[in-house]
Amino acid sequence: MEWEEAPLWPVAVPSLVGFSLACLPHIVDGIPRLFDWDLATPFAVLVVMSALLYYAPEPAGGSKELIAGANAGMLLAFLPQLIFFVWFVPVILFWIFQSMYVWRRGFPAFRVGTWIGLGAVSGLFIGGLFAHFVL
Repeated sequence: MEWEEAPLWPVAVPSLVGFSLACLPHIVDGIPRLFDWDLATPFAVLVVMSALLYYAPEPAGGSKELIAGANAGMLLAFLPQLIFFVWFVPVILFWIFQSMYVWRRGFPAFRVGTWIGLGAVSGLFIGGLFAHFVL
């Protein structure tokens, strides 16, 4: 899929949703923390919410490949964090780099989904840092 101009929703919405979900357990009492880790519950919510990508605007919407790509991107960005503490740094940098040129090329829906998934987890990581140090 290819856009004529840089779209805002695939960059802003996933990262803002990830950021918001990471901050939510620190703001609202009673939200369970899976595996006693602050980001496990927001990540699980992100995975469930990825089904909403089916209703994304054109040319991306209505594709199950977009949802599968988003889930693959989120898993690729999140699971290594369990082993490598600084994994969030390359994930965020790679997502920023991808955001500069993915919209210019005609990538398939799965590839665009991985970009969206990386953006959601990048927002999750940034939101987790924000929540830990500010909230």
